[in-house]
Amino acid sequence: MRIDTRMRATLAGLATAAALLALLAVGGAGCGGGTSTGTGNSNSNNFYNDADAGTPQMTSGPYQPLTVGSTWTYQVNDQGVMYEKDSAVQALEDIGGMAAGIMGYKLQETIKSSIQLTWYEKTDTDVRRHHDQLNDTTGRQLSDEWYAPYLLRVDESPAHLMAGATWTMSYMHTKTTSSKPTTTINESQDWKVDGVDVVTATKAGTFSALRVTFTDKANGGTKTQWFVRGVGKVRELTSAGHFEELTAYTIAP
Repeated sequence: MRIDTRMRATLAGLATAAALLALLAVGGAGCGGGTSTGTGNSNSNNFYNDADAGTPQMTSGPYQPLTVGSTWTYQVNDQGVMYEKDSAVQALEDIGGMAAGIMGYKLQETIKSSIQLTWYEKTDTDVRRHHDQLNDTTGRQLSDEWYAPYLLRVDESPAHLMAGATWTMSYMHTKTTSSKPTTTINESQDWKVDGVDVVTATKAGTFSALRVTFTDKANGGTKTQWFVRGVGKVRELTSAGHFEELTAYTIAP
């Protein structure tokens, strides 16, 4: 019986490893011809290393451009569920609510059968996320979320554009859903700059990217994002197995 138990445990371990390799293979398939090397671990500094993908395009501008009319399309692999996500900047307006008086860019994203609206404030050194609203395709509101003072999107201050830079962001998160009462909790994220000028190959092109990772201090979950000057986010990977990669974009003047 002991031998049989060991054999079953070994086979289960092999099956788990095979599933993980399959997920990484799907994620790497969207790299626009670049070869992804490294461990595939979101806590590693070497995952999705496209250094052999060729010379990156020359780009300039902010790491998260926000102009009305700009659009981005992403290929998403959410734990094996594949879909396309479209993002578009719709307006520049007063955010209202808990951020009344702050002008923000309203971004619409199609996420499977839902539509998410997000309001971003743009400053000289960063982009700040203040408000999310999730609706179904009929317009019925599913959830409403506020971040005070804000949730960081990307930080372009000189001190946070250096490889190895670390800092902590804290904020109040207020959330209301269609089925639960409003809750407000304190949340914190530990941020780290994994690299600057990281060669990153996507279907939309090969770029030189800023790669940052933030870790949720409550649950240890991580999200790594690649930002390109004048383009925006080109790739995203979370410890929960969510992967996004840019396939097309248009930056309006």
